[in-house]
Amino acid sequence: MTRRWSLRTLALTAVLAALLLPLLALGGGLVGTVALNAGMVSLAEDEVAAAERAVARLVTERWDELGGPAFAAELGELQSRWSFALEVRGLDDRVRYASPSVADGRLVSSGFRLEPTQRVRLLQRNGEPLGLLVLWVWPQAALSGVGAAARVGFGLALASLLALLVGVLVWTGRAVLRPLRALEAATRAVAEGDLDFALPRSRVQELDALGQAFTAMRDRLQAALERQAALQEERRQLIAAIGHDLRTPLSSVRAFAEGLRDGLAREPAKAAHYADVILRKTAEVERLVEDLFQFSRLELPETRAALREVDLAAFLKATLGAFGAQAEQKGVVLAAEGPDLTAGLDPALLGRALDNLIANALRHTPPGGQIRLTWGRHGGEVCIAVADTGEGIPPEELPHLFTPMHRPDRSRSRRSGGAGLGLAIAARIAALHGGRITCESRVGEGTTFTLILPAAPLP
Repeated sequence: MTRRWSLRTLALTAVLAALLLPLLALGGGLVGTVALNAGMVSLAEDEVAAAERAVARLVTERWDELGGPAFAAELGELQSRWSFALEVRGLDDRVRYASPSVADGRLVSSGFRLEPTQRVRLLQRNGEPLGLLVLWVWPQAALSGVGAAARVGFGLALASLLALLVGVLVWTGRAVLRPLRALEAATRAVAEGDLDFALPRSRVQELDALGQAFTAMRDRLQAALERQAALQEERRQLIAAIGHDLRTPLSSVRAFAEGLRDGLAREPAKAAHYADVILRKTAEVERLVEDLFQFSRLELPETRAALREVDLAAFLKATLGAFGAQAEQKGVVLAAEGPDLTAGLDPALLGRALDNLIANALRHTPPGGQIRLTWGRHGGEVCIAVADTGEGIPPEELPHLFTPMHRPDRSRSRRSGGAGLGLAIAARIAALHGGRITCESRVGEGTTFTLILPAAPLP
């Protein structure tokens, strides 16, 4: 069975290792320093004697120039080798020279924490006494300084290490454990369906990346849930609208069929009228069912546009020409204008989108009006526009035009036979081509729908 360690256990193990190893190193350094200090003690007396001889010789040689520049220069050279202070008195007990740290035969301030070695020597020249030399020597000043510095350094290192340990523990708790606990709580919240949470940022790069990725996943999941809710509401409204649009023609069909059954249409003309109404209402139902089937098929994820190179001008003219009879019957003029060019498109799908746009324009263009189909290439896009001189669409309705079963004026749509799916189908077909559809309209002047498709050549 594989044993698993928690992150806290691993962190504590690492901290203990980081604590013990430096302590061992500090202990070794302390032992080495003590051993070095013990070895240097035997050399202290020789150092003091050497310093005493050198200073005594200098003072004797420069007895008449004590305090002069030559004496000061040579004394400075000696002090660069040894640490000492001195006082020189004549036979009359007057002070001939004294170091700044000496006053009245006493060492006032040495600058060292350890006591110096004091030597007193009678100075003679040519067998004649000159005066008295009092010398204070710190033979182990450098070594004592190193030892003191080492001890202070070890103490500071230990204190710093302890402070670092506390800091690491606090930092680990904030930067590692708190984000992990928050992530664990967020995971439980997601499992319970609660997406209203926020993850703290971590100063650990990997944990911060993990938290940000989890937050992004939450946002995507929330967007997906909102999209699903919107789709469900859209489906609900779609089903309600379809039920309404089916109920109206079916009610008419049933009423006229019952009239025929009950003998209400005895005259041939009246019976023919009843039959004509039934046929027209049946055609409305058939058109609605066909639009619904087409819309449902386009919404399937596996639906793709079968693109191929098409002579766009010939294709569009043929599409518009199919409405010639209806336009002539209604008194609407059809016009087509555009350059000769080819484009990669699915003729069946794009033909259905254009049929919907032209049929929509024809329904809402009064007699004497005009419908223009234009096309052209603009940059890297092919634009196909269907413009009419109909009554136009109110501005507040434009954002909802491509919503399934949405119609700006339901009473007008029922009069003109619109089912409310044509524009949604056209928008979906444009998206399958990698393009989009736009609408510009002014009430009382007309409406222009534009299909914008990519003009890139097929691979």
